[in-house]
Amino acid sequence: MAKEKEELERELEETAQKLKEKSAKGYDKVIKRLNDEQQRISNELNRDYREARRYVRSNPEEGVLFGLVGGLAIGLLLSRLIK
Repeated sequence: MAKEKEELERELEETAQKLKEKSAKGYDKVIKRLNDEQQRISNELNRDYREARRYVRSNPEEGVLFGLVGGLAIGLLLSRLIK
């Protein structure tokens, strides 16, 4: 009876150790995927930012026009809300 108990405890410890190793591997995979995704998104944002800067530099009059129209629209909305 004591021998069976010790054998069962050993089997349970081995199973627990295997599950722990498996979960650690799964965790490492998830962390690696998240890091890869973060790097991909960061690269994409940097590329889009550079592209937007190039566009604004090549078309400054549009940026000023949109700023002016946006400012007027916000001013009108605020003046009507205050009244």
